[in-house]
Amino acid sequence: MRIPPPLCRLAAAIVLLAVSAPALPSGGDGFQVNRFASEYQVAPGVLNTFAAGNLGVVPGTYWRINLYLAYQAARGKPLNAQQMTALTLDRWHVGPQDDAGGNSQTKVADWSAQRAPYAALWKLPPELNLNAPGTANDYADYVNCHDDAFALAGATIKARAQLGAGGKPDAWHKAWLLGQDAVFSNCAEAPHEYGTPLPKRKALLPPALAPNAPDWLRYDHAYQTAAANFYSRNFDLAHKQFAAIGQDAKSPWHTLSAYLAARSLIRKALLDYPLQEKQGAAPERLASLQQAKKELEALAPGYAPAKAMLSLVEARINPAARIAALAQRLDKEAFGPDTPRLLSDYLVLIDSQPDLPLYQAKEPLSAWIGSMQGEVPADMYSDANSKEMQQKRKDAMQALRQGWLKQADPLWLAPLLTLARAQELSSAERKAAAAVPATHPLYQTIAYHLARLALLENHAEQADKDLERVMSTFGKSMSIATTNRFKALRMLSSVSLDDYLKAALRQPDPIENGAPIDAAASAPAPAAALEVDEDFTRNVFRFLPTNQLSVLLKHPALPASIKTRLQETLFTRALIFNDEAGALELLERIAETRATTRHLYKRYRDAKSGAERKLAAAIILVNTPELGPSVFDKRGIASEWGCRSGSMGDASGGTATAASPRFLSAQDKAAADKEQQILLKLPLRSEFMAPTLLEWARKKPNDEEAPKALHFLVASTRMECPYGQTKPEKEQPRARYSREAFDVLHKLYPNSSWTKQTKYFY
Repeated sequence: MRIPPPLCRLAAAIVLLAVSAPALPSGGDGFQVNRFASEYQVAPGVLNTFAAGNLGVVPGTYWRINLYLAYQAARGKPLNAQQMTALTLDRWHVGPQDDAGGNSQTKVADWSAQRAPYAALWKLPPELNLNAPGTANDYADYVNCHDDAFALAGATIKARAQLGAGGKPDAWHKAWLLGQDAVFSNCAEAPHEYGTPLPKRKALLPPALAPNAPDWLRYDHAYQTAAANFYSRNFDLAHKQFAAIGQDAKSPWHTLSAYLAARSLIRKALLDYPLQEKQGAAPERLASLQQAKKELEALAPGYAPAKAMLSLVEARINPAARIAALAQRLDKEAFGPDTPRLLSDYLVLIDSQPDLPLYQAKEPLSAWIGSMQGEVPADMYSDANSKEMQQKRKDAMQALRQGWLKQADPLWLAPLLTLARAQELSSAERKAAAAVPATHPLYQTIAYHLARLALLENHAEQADKDLERVMSTFGKSMSIATTNRFKALRMLSSVSLDDYLKAALRQPDPIENGAPIDAAASAPAPAAALEVDEDFTRNVFRFLPTNQLSVLLKHPALPASIKTRLQETLFTRALIFNDEAGALELLERIAETRATTRHLYKRYRDAKSGAERKLAAAIILVNTPELGPSVFDKRGIASEWGCRSGSMGDASGGTATAASPRFLSAQDKAAADKEQQILLKLPLRSEFMAPTLLEWARKKPNDEEAPKALHFLVASTRMECPYGQTKPEKEQPRARYSREAFDVLHKLYPNSSWTKQTKYFY
């Protein structure tokens, strides 16, 4: 037995049959949340306030559900708390997600418990394999037997037990249970190769009835037989049988069966003719969906599940048209009972069309969301700075100007400014943006980007004034994330080190638990609770010369979370630059927490010459792989020891990496540039240390540190910078140094314990 689940659940389950992994703009795996201002989501604790119109800064990287909420608020249609409750949001999902991908153990267990006493009475097997989803391909499942099937079977088994003499189960009840066991025996599905139709299999049908079976059992048996064929994927036969029951007004299952006849056609379309990526729809698939649509339309006026299912069928027939229709309804209609389902379908369908240029849509809702995301990669594998993505950004800006910016509406200025880079706004666009009233929900977004562009265009003084004005006006009502976004810009516009560090110190955004926005919640956090974000580390290590880094290290407001890294960076750079005075100044603090290697720092301090100190530095570095120079290139990409080790997540249009702090003097900037040129040309860590260590070790000093250093030198070349190397492994200097260190170690120090541990070179 089964009843139809809500479409918002069904779509989430069945949509997996024909689409790839979810795209990042709506959600999915692969995203990392910034602890201070999430690139993807509004903190749950302030989500209702956000939906009500306190938008703060709305980044284009937000999940589409958050952009939908921002769009509605910006159009004067904010959602209230009751409406937000109706959406039942779960991260980027709309609607409950607990059982969207499979059977609930609770429902299956409930059925087993309800069946157990009758199974014992009729001496039937106590347990059945009921919770087996059908594997549609090698990466996604479909739900064959839904929770509601077990729930309805549980209700029916009790009702049928009462039809026997004296209201007790009789032999006809046993026949019913045997039929239901046969139905659920068809739930299991064997795995098979992706992109091919599921193999046919024989249905396990309910046993034939005796000629004198009562009418209620005959009706149930006909329904059970159709259901068994449905679950065993005999869809043509299931459709015929359900349709016949649907024509029999005496059957208690006639309405549900008419609906399931259409559902049989839908499953036939999705499972017998799977839609592969980039593949056009098979004619048989479309024909089956068209027939299902026709049958559902006949039922829809009087049967809500059929009306809901029509949305899915229309989406399968023409996804782009359905997205457009949903966008129109969500935009034009007032919030109502259907809104959660419509919004869920809208978001799921967009994710199923990753190549859809949403910014080109004719519907305002889709065009606005697509424009806001005009610079957002469709998935985790795309490069936001690639030529293709930058062309997409420019195309989105052009679409805005041609179709939506005929009037200076803040709604459309917001995505334009979000996408804009230096010198890309016209004077008219700047004037219109500056004139947006402070009462508009998107005012802070527009003010943020005006300040961002001012910094990029070397108008830092004006940016600082504007940032001060906005933050002093709205500071108490800003969310933590918005405050941190403004502070990130204020850090770059600050005219003193004190102000720079004050803006760098931020309160972590409570993404997991959230907190309401009010005066108490936005009160300054204790100094001990403040930390620095990655934009600070990128900026200071990219633009501050050694002398200013030393001043920063001594600043009383510098949090402990960054002080250790700053000390280690300064010490490492001192070793690289042969700055003995700088290294000696930090030596004791670096050695303090390193008991096993403390003697190496004493060796550096006690060295009698520059050559001895250079050797002592190399020995320290080879024994301490965590020490690094913290190098960032002009794009803010980490480049530790000549190896590009990661990317920066700058969602500010390059601001965080394009502007040096204002408090730096011309001499400071020149010194920083000179140091950066050296640091960016550094070889790999092993290649930096190897010449000094090998020259020393070949002299076979009576020093246990020599074989130890060679051992660690060989080990350091293993998996060193595995990506970004242009030369074959064997042609790289580190490969040569690894072999040389291995040979010297085994030739000159054959009896050392370090030699015995060094069995391979890399």
